[in-house]
Amino acid sequence: MDNKAKYQERLKRFNDAMALTEPDRVPCAPHCGTYFATNAGYTMAEIVYDVGKAKDAAFKYMDRYEPDLAMSIANLHPGRGPLKEKLGVKWLQWAGQPGSNIDINSMHQFIEKPYLAEDEYPELIGDFTGWLIKKYLPQGYKAMEPFAKLDFYGMTKGLDIAFECIPFADPEFQSSLKALCEVGEAAKALLDEYKAYDLEIAERGYPIPYVSVTEAPFDQLSDGLRGTMGVMLDLYAQPENVLAAIEQFTPRAISCVTDNVKPSADSTNLVFMPLHKGMDGFMSDEHYRKFYWDSLFRVVNALIEAGLTPLLYSEGKYDSRVECMMDLPKGKTFIHFEDADMSRVKKLLGNVACLSGGISSHMLAYDTKEQVVEKVKRNMDILAPGGGFIFDLGDTIESTAKPENVEAMFDTVKAYGKY
Repeated sequence: MDNKAKYQERLKRFNDAMALTEPDRVPCAPHCGTYFATNAGYTMAEIVYDVGKAKDAAFKYMDRYEPDLAMSIANLHPGRGPLKEKLGVKWLQWAGQPGSNIDINSMHQFIEKPYLAEDEYPELIGDFTGWLIKKYLPQGYKAMEPFAKLDFYGMTKGLDIAFECIPFADPEFQSSLKALCEVGEAAKALLDEYKAYDLEIAERGYPIPYVSVTEAPFDQLSDGLRGTMGVMLDLYAQPENVLAAIEQFTPRAISCVTDNVKPSADSTNLVFMPLHKGMDGFMSDEHYRKFYWDSLFRVVNALIEAGLTPLLYSEGKYDSRVECMMDLPKGKTFIHFEDADMSRVKKLLGNVACLSGGISSHMLAYDTKEQVVEKVKRNMDILAPGGGFIFDLGDTIESTAKPENVEAMFDTVKAYGKY
């Protein structure tokens, strides 16, 4: 079978599962983290600074294990190290970063803090762009600290605009603009590298796993702006401002995808949506429905109307949220679970969405090969009957995984998962 035929076979297997029917066998598409790099003899520090090594490692991973969907590398930030350094990114640490505490084989780590002060909601809601330029960007990027000095108000008074441009004469601001131009050129070239990778993996017979990424509106507020503690306090102290901010982010969560991606018959059309703050214990069910699910549900429906398929990638324990997901349009979404009662998930959502997850990657690092085989079979016994199931781990394959266990996992899914 040539690579073009393999591509169509894998895509059909995926589409059959998404349609909640039984394909020829269970599609095997586990998300891979740092394992692809270390198993190829590289460190993540090398990957973050060299996109060529990332490509080589990904090709070796796919050649060895032949997953049903290609491995996406963009989310692992390959080749972005120099760009992050030039921007002076403050909200992230990454492998290979000078002075970082991150291990050379670690994924990048988010540095959370309240970039949006508790009294700044009116400013964000009333003038999001102004707040972003003057408040957030100077806090998040060293190269953009001079942006805090900008004030264009005088330009609206009908006066000579020339004098309002004086801030641009500041050497610090000119240096900032120069750095941004250089990063922009480098980022454009890096994006071309990513596109070339996508084309090559398709030619090798592997469908690209997802075509775009977006977030739940609540997560956009909590992840990067208010921080976990801040936003949870705001649910009680200023709920009306939280809802207003979420309304700001809801159309953006849609347009950032629909403005750039169109559905295709030769694509998965998946939109990856990591659900960060909706897990059990973060908020009450009432708060989840009001502040998290309502806006997320609207984003999901808008993406579906645009011909795309949302992949709701829940993180953490998610048992108490399953009932909400029963309201999703049938056969239009893909839901992943890191930690949940998968028997209950199958019972409640088996005729609603394609399912995956519910099995920890820890088994790849700490269990015997025989134990891995049994756990994979048990997971498929619960989720595979009737179709609508794609095998994926609850989390990702990391550098601690034993190669023989990874191989046993793939082999078991492909042999035991036949319908």
